[in-house]
Amino acid sequence: MRQKSFLTWKKHHKRRKRAKEKVKLYEQGKLKYEELPRLARELLARKRRQAARSAA
Repeated sequence: MRQKSFLTWKKHHKRRKRAKEKVKLYEQGKLKYEELPRLARELLARKRRQAARSAA
């Protein structure tokens, strides 16, 4: 059972890492918004909301 949960965590972690890399590329202007995967768009939206909250 532990093995299974570890593999699930690893897969999820990899997906999030890839998404974060895509967000970085988008912020550098190397990717268009339309080219971002769904998870990266969600991370970007969360990042923008956080920035708006801290600015207000």
